[in-house]
Amino acid sequence: MKKALFIVGPTAVGKTNLAFKISQKIPSALISADSVQVYKGLDIISGKDLPKDVKFVSDHYEINALYIYLLSAVSPFEPFSVYDFAKKAEKILDKIHEDKKIPIIVGGAGFYVNSLIKGIETLKIPPDTQLRQKLLNFSVEKLQEELKKINSSKFESMNISDINNPRRLVRAIEVSFFEGRARTNRPYFKQNEVLMIGLTADMNTIREKIRERVEKRIRQGALAEAKSLFADYEKLSDQVKSLSGYRQLFDYLLGKISFEEAKVRWIKSEIHLAKKQITWFKRNEDIIWFDIENKGFKDKILRLIFAKFPTVPLSSRLDNGTGQ
Repeated sequence: MKKALFIVGPTAVGKTNLAFKISQKIPSALISADSVQVYKGLDIISGKDLPKDVKFVSDHYEINALYIYLLSAVSPFEPFSVYDFAKKAEKILDKIHEDKKIPIIVGGAGFYVNSLIKGIETLKIPPDTQLRQKLLNFSVEKLQEELKKINSSKFESMNISDINNPRRLVRAIEVSFFEGRARTNRPYFKQNEVLMIGLTADMNTIREKIRERVEKRIRQGALAEAKSLFADYEKLSDQVKSLSGYRQLFDYLLGKISFEEAKVRWIKSEIHLAKKQITWFKRNEDIIWFDIENKGFKDKILRLIFAKFPTVPLSSRLDNGTGQ
């Protein structure tokens, strides 16, 4: 039977740190389910925070015999969809299981996570590069008209946010052209094969952690990283241009806003993202939630893991009852 541990939740709650600690207790490999950290060169602002002694080998990072996949896996000039994530992740998961290890999938990208545990309608319809190029310069209004012509029922079913989102309109048009072949993909995992851990905290705590983290990333050189990417701004994928932190610093470099305003907007964007992630994951009743402010939460998580995947003695601990 395939096995997997998922660690999910909003930004800034310490998902990766927990994954590293768990990886020291069980034979495992990490897969990042992060739609920002998947890009090469997006390191400081995205918060990869990799140890200094980590090495990049072929298609993954290595540290102390631990393999970490889907970090720095894609050029910032290329689009990367949930379809691409699922295709890459499934091959990696096959390899991890062949090596008799437990994959730890960690991240806050809900679509990425769902592609492996629930499947996503029309996932097996890959992006149509030629069609997307054709639609690239269409206005929102023209995209709406195009979708109405080829699939009026789809257009009518979309909410206000969707019909004003160019990327979602393009995907709806793309899918509509393939509608006769569209299918719901079978998820990689069955429900009884996975343990889903969710980390959370009071929203005020998350806000403060986000503010502290943004300040830290600025000290680490976030602006220099943004300038480096900005040198090839026209070549960057639309996804990269729209990412939290990058979008605000690019607006500063374009002369649209001051640096202080960019920082304020970055923080607000991260807080908004955290709220969206909480809403998304709370819909999944299979996730077992832990408040990071509760003492001993890591040991409780470890006991759950032992119960699901009995690979190490119960006496092993992640902490000494002191929470984080």
